[in-house]
Amino acid sequence: MASFSKKNNSRKSLDGAMRKDAGRGKDSATTHFFETSKLIEISMFVLFSALVITICYLGQKPKGPRIILNQAAQSRIVSEFQFDYKSAVLTEAAAAATRAQVPPVFQRTFEPYDKFSQFINDLNSAIAKNKIEHESEGQEILKTELFKTALQLIEANELTIKPSIIVELTTQTTPKERSLLFNDALAVLKSIYTDGIYSASRSDSADPHVTVIQLVDEEGHYNLPNARSLPDALVALRVRIDALSRDASTGRILFDIFRTGLRPNLLYSATGTNRAIKRAIDQLDPIIVSFKEGDTLIEPGAIITPAELERIAAYRKVELERNGNSLIFNPLFIERLILTTMLLIAVYIYVNRGLRELRKRNRAIAITAVSILLNLLIIRIIMEIGESALINSRPSLSMLPYIAPYALAPIIVAVLVGGSPAVLTALIIAVLFGIIQNNSVEFILIAFLSGVVGAYASTNIRKRSKLVRSGLCAGATAAIAGAGVALLNGFSFSLVGQQTLVALVVGLLTGILAVGLLPIFEQLFKITTEITLLELTDFNHPLLRRMQMEAPGTYHHSLMVANLSENAAAAIGASPLLCRVCCFFHDIGKLVKPEYFTENQRDGINPHDAKNPSMSALVIKAHVKEGVEMARKNKLPRVIIDVIRQHHGTTLIQYFFHQAKEKAKETQKNTLPPFSEGTKTKGKDEFKVEESTYRYDGPKPAFKESAIIFFADSVEAASRSLKKVTQPNVEELIDRIFKDRIEDGQLDSCPLTFHELHLIRKSFVYTVLNMLHARIEYPKTDAEKAKELENEAAQNKQQEAKTDAKAQPGNQQPV
Repeated sequence: MASFSKKNNSRKSLDGAMRKDAGRGKDSATTHFFETSKLIEISMFVLFSALVITICYLGQKPKGPRIILNQAAQSRIVSEFQFDYKSAVLTEAAAAATRAQVPPVFQRTFEPYDKFSQFINDLNSAIAKNKIEHESEGQEILKTELFKTALQLIEANELTIKPSIIVELTTQTTPKERSLLFNDALAVLKSIYTDGIYSASRSDSADPHVTVIQLVDEEGHYNLPNARSLPDALVALRVRIDALSRDASTGRILFDIFRTGLRPNLLYSATGTNRAIKRAIDQLDPIIVSFKEGDTLIEPGAIITPAELERIAAYRKVELERNGNSLIFNPLFIERLILTTMLLIAVYIYVNRGLRELRKRNRAIAITAVSILLNLLIIRIIMEIGESALINSRPSLSMLPYIAPYALAPIIVAVLVGGSPAVLTALIIAVLFGIIQNNSVEFILIAFLSGVVGAYASTNIRKRSKLVRSGLCAGATAAIAGAGVALLNGFSFSLVGQQTLVALVVGLLTGILAVGLLPIFEQLFKITTEITLLELTDFNHPLLRRMQMEAPGTYHHSLMVANLSENAAAAIGASPLLCRVCCFFHDIGKLVKPEYFTENQRDGINPHDAKNPSMSALVIKAHVKEGVEMARKNKLPRVIIDVIRQHHGTTLIQYFFHQAKEKAKETQKNTLPPFSEGTKTKGKDEFKVEESTYRYDGPKPAFKESAIIFFADSVEAASRSLKKVTQPNVEELIDRIFKDRIEDGQLDSCPLTFHELHLIRKSFVYTVLNMLHARIEYPKTDAEKAKELENEAAQNKQQEAKTDAKAQPGNQQPV
């Protein structure tokens, strides 16, 4: 005994040591797993931070102060270093002034004089010829012929001389006097043409109006100090012709003839003028503007002109040259790196401390991170392309921040994860966008408000079209916030209107883009939104149509389970829509062999009567695996597949297990020899029923909706066996089912609380009583009453006949 106790004690101590070692090994494994997971988490955070910084800031140059053409400057801009630049704007202004000062270049021509001189010669010759030919015919005929000849010459040369004046001059002068007068008048006319005649009025010619007397030729050497305007030339012609004439009448007639030969002969030369302007501009030196350190570049409230825009562009160019071309080692990148790192560390601490209870936390964080990175990448691409395309259009460049879709990630996160992570996403996007825009608090506010409104409008939506509405709401918020900021800064209404329109259009496009990206995220992260779930509630789905035709009992059972689950989910704050959709498909595996399930059996035919309990149990259990295969084949969401696998947990198939035990007992009793019962125990295990054969393969319910369906499925099936539907009976049935499942450990992997179980039970009682409520008995017709009386009389006669037969001698059963 002593040795046995010593051995026993030593064995106990050895077992204790082994347990301690096992405990230490388990603790060590747990610690190692925790450290590994923590290391992976930190590594993913560092990778996310590196991607954010790379996408947002790598290779980005300073944007410079935000100034808009023809708008008031918001603040004073002071030079931080000395610089100078060649001002193209001021040089162009000087060139414009020079261009205005260069006189127009005119080209002198004697063509009008030559043409008129030829007319005078032809006229003089025609007069002499007519006198020779018609002088003998009389004075009147001579005048008539002279009139006709003069008229022909005048019309041929397109002059405005009256032929009667020429006839009058011919009659008053001799041929010698007339020739002398014509020659002297032509000499006077040529001298006036030599001095130059220009048009003094815009109505006289299409040429530019001459405002200076000193004219130059195309080479710039030509000087015509005696050039006259056309009215002045007429006066000079009158005076000189009067001096040539012997009397006033002859002078008047001669002037009337020669005045028509006076035309402007200084013609505007566009080529010469442009050449003179170019020559004058080429002589100008570029205007160089210098600023010292501390000089004010832009005064606050000043209206921005092209000169100010050029000044800031030159300042920014010098600033970029001073900072160098390094992508990483420059002050701007380092500053933004520090700000962003601080922000992301704060977010990391908040996620670790504040979002511990977030369901499917890792997947939610992954979705949020990818959404943020994608949104930032889109924003960066838009900014880079926009700056390259609009670099020469400063007003359009001012619209660029409003083209960024900063509400895209919050909308996607709100739909896939929830409202709280979406607000956090909006904050991250807004701060990073504000940093990109030169630490602009205004754009942080605009982007954050837009993102929050977009996230709020996207929470719990069930139609894809409402995503477009969410994007429009986000765009409207950005438009209102941007308009408020712009008006406070004194921007013009036209600019505010343009910004508003751009923000609305971008919001609409953001919603459309979210609609396109949502299925990609669902497929990538194996997540199902309520939008997809709502689409699956269509009773025309191929599987549901098959169930209606091939397994109507199962289909009706699924609808009843859906009602139970939906109400219970609403009671505890779970997803009623998820429960409803999963209930529709949870028993699709029964479509393989619908006749093996009680709800689909007709005419009392039960295939299980011809099978062993174990085979029947295998058929029943198989509907879970077959349902999973059918769901995968029809590409149902992962959550529905999970519910199909979990809706029975690892529960026991009680009916066939009990049947198997009864058969085992009967077999054991028949195989034991007489008088050996209670004495022979050697072969007892041969007739033991393996419980695992009659248990579902599981797994057990792992989330609330799955657990609700797990209970609802059992409650709905069991409620059909109630002979009398009363509240106590229903409560007793549901309590028994809940108790059995909990004691069987079916909720070990589920986060349901006892309070939530109480609410689920209460909801089930209410729903079952309403589903199985009794109907009032309608009054019977006279025919139905007569038929019922006939049946009752026939039954009474049959009963009396049996009683008489038993009463006859020899028919009594032995006692």
